Amino acid sequence: MRRVYIEDLEPGMIIARSVMGADGRPLLTQNTPLTASYILRLRGYGIGSVFVKDGFSDIEIPEVVSAQVLNAVSVQLKQSMESFASRRNLDIGAMKKSVALLIENILANRQVLIQIDDIRSFNDYLLLHSINVAIFSIMTGLSLGYGESSLMDLGLGCLLHDIGLISIDPALLNRPDELSASERQQLNQHPEIGFNILRHYREISTTAAHIAYQHHERVDGLGYPRQLTKRQIVEYARIAAVADTFDEIICDRPHRRGYTIPEGLTVLRRLTRSHFDGDVVEAFALNIAIYPVGSLLKLNNGLIAVVTSVNRWNQYRPVVQVIADTRGVLLESNYPLDLAKVREAQIVRRLSESEAQEIKDNIAAKNDRVAVG
Repeated sequence: MRRVYIEDLEPGMIIARSVMGADGRPLLTQNTPLTASYILRLRGYGIGSVFVKDGFSDIEIPEVVSAQVLNAVSVQLKQSMESFASRRNLDIGAMKKSVALLIENILANRQVLIQIDDIRSFNDYLLLHSINVAIFSIMTGLSLGYGESSLMDLGLGCLLHDIGLISIDPALLNRPDELSASERQQLNQHPEIGFNILRHYREISTTAAHIAYQHHERVDGLGYPRQLTKRQIVEYARIAAVADTFDEIICDRPHRRGYTIPEGLTVLRRLTRSHFDGDVVEAFALNIAIYPVGSLLKLNNGLIAVVTSVNRWNQYRPVVQVIADTRGVLLESNYPLDLAKVREAQIVRRLSESEAQEIKDNIAAKNDRVAVG
């Protein structure tokens, strides 16, 4: 199976995993063929993506946070932002319930790495970004030894880290061209605006509110808005800075294409000692699946393989299923390969979306021939 974002869904695709609404009720059940009306229905419910069947439908993609919880948190966050925009009021109790749901899911799936697969921009980018930053940060906090109380504080601050953007001209946020100096100055005001919003809520700790204030500071003192150095930046904000940057650079945006996951982690590590706390970067990296389950890889012997499971302690060496020879011709019989044990086998690269789709189409055609025969 593979995750497909709502704007890429097409009639005829088959639902591989039941789609749940925010109230826990199924909107579409497994094995339902998509129609144009169903796609409109999903869009109307604010569903960002669904899992559909493909040539690897037998491969189960693990989730750190269930789709049901993500939908519920997304709906609550959207309602909170709309409420604040119209009435300048945040329901912090509801936000805390959302963070508690995220923490509960993450703790229940502690051995699962974050499976980031083709995260791309769509209409609710800022909404998705805030939730991603909260999830990344909570998992990083766990790797740093945080207890549930600290995780709640961290998660709440991260979910609201960009609330200051609500006062910024939306046209600046998705501009494909370079911002002018005055426009950049306006955008750079959002951390202080966000802090001033959050510090008036007694249910939000001062440290959590500082996530909004400090997530664009740099450990070398060249960040904004106050040019703080590492010792002056609260650890929560140092975590949020890493999560915020990673999610930003791996996403396609109007003005550029996103980095791959390995490229994104390389950027983070390159910017330690200037932008980021190196210990936080390494704690963060422990939770990211370099090659997510279901991704197609080309090996140094020319073979094509699909990732079937991720080795948490050796993320560059997943377990794969070899499916095609050096010419890209499908094998009659696939076979497993644990790259952590077969050291001579090396990953050259992950196949592009178009290359992967060609392989999947070939598998579907092969399965159709077998069914007919």
